[in-house]
Amino acid sequence: MLEKLAASMDGTAKEIPALRRRASALDVLSEVGHLLPLLSYLNETARELRKKASILRSPSRSPFDALAQHGLPAGLARKPGAGGEFKTGLKKVLAEYETAVPEARARAVKEYVEGLTSEQQAALAVADPVTVGNLDGVPPPLRFAANRISIQRQYEKETRHLEGLSPASPAFERSRERLLALQRFLSLRRQAVADPKTGKISYREIPRQFLVFQPEAGGVADPVATPFADGKIAEVLGDLETAGDVAFRVPGITNRLDNFQSFADGGVDLLVDGDGAERPDGAVISWLGYDTPEQGDSVDPAKAEVGGRELRAFRRGIGVSLQHDAKVGIFAHSYGTLVTSKALQEGMDDVDKVVFMGSPGLGPNIRSIKDFQMPNTRFFAMRAPGDAVSYTQGHGPDPADFPDITRLDTIKAFGHSDYYDPKAEGVHNLRRVFAGEYDSLTTVDSSLDEEMTGATEIRRLVGFLQERLTPEEVARLGGDIDPIAQGIVSGRMGFTDAAGPLYLSLKDHDLLDKVPPGELFSEVNSLASDVAAKETNKRMLEGGSSETKAILYAGAAKAASWGLAEVVTQPLEVAAKGTRAVNNWTQFAEVLAEGDLNTETWKKSLDKGSDAVTATIDLLNPF
Repeated sequence: MLEKLAASMDGTAKEIPALRRRASALDVLSEVGHLLPLLSYLNETARELRKKASILRSPSRSPFDALAQHGLPAGLARKPGAGGEFKTGLKKVLAEYETAVPEARARAVKEYVEGLTSEQQAALAVADPVTVGNLDGVPPPLRFAANRISIQRQYEKETRHLEGLSPASPAFERSRERLLALQRFLSLRRQAVADPKTGKISYREIPRQFLVFQPEAGGVADPVATPFADGKIAEVLGDLETAGDVAFRVPGITNRLDNFQSFADGGVDLLVDGDGAERPDGAVISWLGYDTPEQGDSVDPAKAEVGGRELRAFRRGIGVSLQHDAKVGIFAHSYGTLVTSKALQEGMDDVDKVVFMGSPGLGPNIRSIKDFQMPNTRFFAMRAPGDAVSYTQGHGPDPADFPDITRLDTIKAFGHSDYYDPKAEGVHNLRRVFAGEYDSLTTVDSSLDEEMTGATEIRRLVGFLQERLTPEEVARLGGDIDPIAQGIVSGRMGFTDAAGPLYLSLKDHDLLDKVPPGELFSEVNSLASDVAAKETNKRMLEGGSSETKAILYAGAAKAASWGLAEVVTQPLEVAAKGTRAVNNWTQFAEVLAEGDLNTETWKKSLDKGSDAVTATIDLLNPF
């Protein structure tokens, strides 16, 4: 707030010289003499506000403050070396249970740590915060305090790193974002609570609670942008040890420590009730405990297989800290649904409910819920209109199409990232699942064509490639297919626009022997003509035309689109050039019917020396 006020003062100060020049031009400068003192006041006050903001943003350096925040006494911990013997004792337990299953090791850790006094526990956290903060079986408040100590130390380390970077450095912006994220982790969060008697909502500030903090874990997504690993982290909202309902949230690709906050915000959206207050009987864990893929390796299931084992181990280990009758739900999004599927197949059967959102598929071997062999677990799926990730089925059949799953409505959501949008129906359904209010759920059974014209064709395009390529070869294409699908969904490109990028991707990966250009462009032409027919039919009906007329126009658009697509894609087979497609198929069909389209324009443009792209733009310019 102080920084925003300072920025506002800066803005006002910048206007004053122009006002003085205007006053001078009007020969009334003497009448605005107060502007110079005002300019000085604004500049000095803005500087002071920023100094105060900097003080407020600087987290405490003392580990004892971390203990106090989570109700732990600091007396013994203040003595140098006081936690050494407890650290040694814990290491002995870990060595003894090194090969034990996660829950057995967690129970042994819990028994050891709870055998210490609260002062001894605090001394242990200060002596070895990295181990204590990330160890299942350690009481959650002790983990929270230990991780706060680790976050503080990492903050100081990365502050020194940022101070040594030039603002012009390619690593400056990402490093700054990561430091700001660490700063937010150390800050208090604002919690909305309802008075149990009156229902009136009030707000309080409480420390954040992290069950996992491993800043050096995972790969480095972009070594040029940052030298730091993506990191692993998990945050808890609510009282984990007393909650009757516990939710595990599992994210998808491109999630890292520096952008964790946007994922964590969804945890609050899930925990609040209809009045906006956080439920006192629920706890939400936003778990970024695996190395998420970037765009390039999102089609490779390898990280999901590792992440699935990590999720299963985490669920089993944290179980010793939960109520024995707590209802546990998994709320997974995007690639996180594949991670969850792998965890379930690894034996994570101690969950009561699972929600798959925007899934690219749960693996080629999972074609229905019965394949999990978990009859006592409720399964739900969400697919919002325009969610290209679900349309591609990059990792197997879309669970939203399973005959034995409950598909939840997502009214007002669109695309891949709106499932927690407070204004959409999806998040209300998520809250109902979380609370076990199954009778209040709203469901949907829409087809791909009903959701978005072109969705079926996106699925066909990806299927066309998958039929001709091995999974390893699909993985080699990396993230090339996903942005193409996203571009089609967003309207930035049509199917004929996709021909060039697809051709080049296959060429770059030496896969044209598996997908010959003739077959590729023939498939693109077919898809484009189908989309043209569907879109024309839809718009004609929306405009009040009869079904007969709509069908006729759709047929005309299909035929015309095929012809135009051939004109567009033929030079691509030779030159691999991108091009534009006609988006307004209704108008195109009408123009075609009137005989206004002259493909000679295209030929003449080529004769003048234009390339295929320019020639096609000349052709389509009237549209």
